[in-house]
This record gives sequence, structure tokens and C-alpha cells, in this order.
Amino acid sequence: MRYSSFALLLLLATACSRETQTTIWFNVQDPDDIPPRVIVGWNNDNVSIDPTTGEGVQTLDLQAPTYALIEVRKHDRRLCFLEPGKDLTLAYSQKKGEKQVTYGGVLAKETEFINQGNYATPPISYKDTDVKKAAQKADSVLALNLRKVETIPFSKTFKEWEAKRQKVETFAALLRFPVYSLMRDSNVTERNAYLKVLRDHLAPDSTYLSIPAYREALEQYVRRLVSFKKVKEDAQTETRLKCIFENITEPSAVAFTVDQTLFHMIGNEKYEKIYRQYVKDTARLALYNEACKKMDRIAPGQPCPDFSFQDNHRKTVSLADLKGKFVYIDMWATWCGPCKGEMPSLLKLEEEFAGKDILFVSLSIDRNKDIDLWKKTIEEMGLGGIQLHLGENWDWLKIFMPSSMSVPRFVLLDREGKIINASMSRPSDKATAERFKQLLNL
Repeated sequence: MRYSSFALLLLLATACSRETQTTIWFNVQDPDDIPPRVIVGWNNDNVSIDPTTGEGVQTLDLQAPTYALIEVRKHDRRLCFLEPGKDLTLAYSQKKGEKQVTYGGVLAKETEFINQGNYATPPISYKDTDVKKAAQKADSVLALNLRKVETIPFSKTFKEWEAKRQKVETFAALLRFPVYSLMRDSNVTERNAYLKVLRDHLAPDSTYLSIPAYREALEQYVRRLVSFKKVKEDAQTETRLKCIFENITEPSAVAFTVDQTLFHMIGNEKYEKIYRQYVKDTARLALYNEACKKMDRIAPGQPCPDFSFQDNHRKTVSLADLKGKFVYIDMWATWCGPCKGEMPSLLKLEEEFAGKDILFVSLSIDRNKDIDLWKKTIEEMGLGGIQLHLGENWDWLKIFMPSSMSVPRFVLLDREGKIINASMSRPSDKATAERFKQLLNL
């Protein structure tokens, strides 16, 4: 009897798992070394493709319908509709110049439909000057698209999700409204009217986060809110958080935007407390906890991981060469605007502390193919200090960026090459110079 009960429970569990399991099959002709990717919510997974057969598979456990972004080639993403227990097949070539994608499986027609551009686009352009009229135009197009959704020959579930997606597209369109004039102090009334329009179009519940366009729009929304504040770069994080808490109330949307703001700020106790207060997704928290553990390797007092990089004159510089003095490391890239925005302040610091026991090291993370551009940028910007190139040593870089490989990032080392602060303040922050003076007894 016990065996029979256990067997019955096992069969029920297996049946339930099959009901929620969705499989995406890939049939890729001429596969290259860039695997396709499946992006669903927080998850962003590469798909292993057999180089001989071109076949691959990705299995998802879904509790509800959702949209997925599938990157079939670099810079070529397709939006797909997924439902628990229903499979989808994608057949295509990765050969250059070939873009045909054929969909198969239970959800083939739905996915083909959403990639055909069957809806009207809200006509918001850079020429718009009246917020209310722009909102009316967007809402009129939304009403038109919602009527079309009602007529499409698909399931009730698909229609419900397409209606949500069209509401998201309207919100995204309103974010394209030109705000140059609204940023003037004299236009407070119009600016407030615009912000009200955006708040009125925010999604009402957590299901909308299953729509990739809504996640992108939320991030753009926060950036737009911050732009109205006219804050300095070193106050961006605090301002982002304030904008989120003042303008977004739906818990899942707050959690998403807090995550986007703080996930890469690991090591800051204040921000870690805020992060854990709002982000409750178990998978995301697991990644965050893993990144926090990795941060122990670069805690204050830990030895800086050894390195040996080439400078802009092809001379090799190692960590041992720098010992005996304090070291301020600036990790940057030629393609990073905020990085280059800090360079004038970095040059001022170098001038202020010239001849003192502190070295200024700029470490470029540009790819090897861009070394000439890196050298050219050094000359054009008149950069000083010690200029090093990472040489695509990503494993070393990930030690300092366990959660997000984003620059600029600044690290301060003591005379023995031990870490003082792996998330040091920027050159433009007054606290940076003050910290140097304390260390140097100036």
C-alpha cells in the first residue's frame, strides 16, 4: 500500500511537471561559434548547439504564459509567446545574410503573428510639443490595436497577453516624447503633466514584467525621472532610488528597478540592505548571494589578485612593480562615456598629488582589436599616470566585478598591494582627494 501511494504521488508529480514544462527546439543551419540565447524574465541562457546536426534544446518550467526574447544571431532577436506545456521550434541559418526564421510547434502561429508587425505604432515624434495631445494620440492608437486583438483568430489567453503587450507599447511610445523643453525650470507645470501621463500608463500588476518591452520601458522610465533631477554622476544611485520609491508603487516593478539599480553595487552595506528588502525572487537572490560571496575575495585587507598587463608602450607592468606606494586604479573603456567624463577630474588628482606616494593606474578593458583606438584616446585626452590594457583577461576582471562587468570602477590599494577599497569613490567625488590626504598624512 505504501509503495502504491508513493508511485501514485510520483506519477502525479511527473504529470504536473509535464504540464508546466515548455521545450524550445532549435534547428540551426551553418551554426557559428555564437550560440543562440533565450531570455525569459531574469534568466538569460545560452543554448548549446550541436556543430554537426545544428540541433539544440532549451527546457523551461513555466507557471504562467510569458514572452521570451530569442537571439538567433548577434543583434537579431525574435519575440516569442510561450505557454506552460506547449512547445516551440525555431529553424534558421546563422549564415551571414540569411535572416529567415521558420516557427514550428504548438505556438508557431502565435509567434509568427507577433513578429509580423500587425499593429499600428503610436505616432510620437521629436516634433511633438503638447503632452496631452501626444497622450491622446497614443491612447487612440492603443484603442485601435485593442480592437484588432479582439479579432485575431487565436486563444483567449493569447489575446489577453497581446492586449497587455499593446498597453506596454503605448507606455514605451510616451517615453519617446521629447523632453528638452520640459527640463527648463519655467516648464514645471508641463513637466508634471508629462510625469502624470507616464504614471497613469504604468502597468497595474506583476504579470507585465513577463513582457520584455515592459522591463526595458521601466528602466527607461527611471532614467527619464533621473534626467529631470539634473544630478551629478556621483549622486545617480541615490537619485535613482528616490525616483523609484516616489513614482513606482507596484511591488514587482519596484523590485525590478531596485535590482537594476543595486545589483552591481555589491559591497555597500546600505545598498545590500535595501536590495534584500525589495527583491524577493529566489533565483535572482541566489545570484546576488553568490556574487556577495565572491566579494569576500576583494574585501578590505585582502591582497589584490596578482596581475601583469602591458602599458601603452608595450612594457609589462605587474602588481609587484607598484608595491611601496598607494595605488588608485581606474578601470575604464574608450566606449564608456561616464569613464571619459571622469578623466579631467583624474588628471586634476594626478596633478594635486604629483610627487606623493600614490600611483594612478588607468586599466582599459577594451578588446584587443581596439588597442589602437585605446592608444589614440590616451593621446587625444592627454591622459597621464600609468596606462595599462587588460588584454581580455576577463577572469581577473570578474574578481572585481562579480555581479556586473560595468565601468567605470575604481580600486584603492595600500603600499603592500592589499585592498583598501574595491569600490572606491570616483575622481570627481571630493571624498576621493580627502581619503588620499588621510592616507598620506597631508
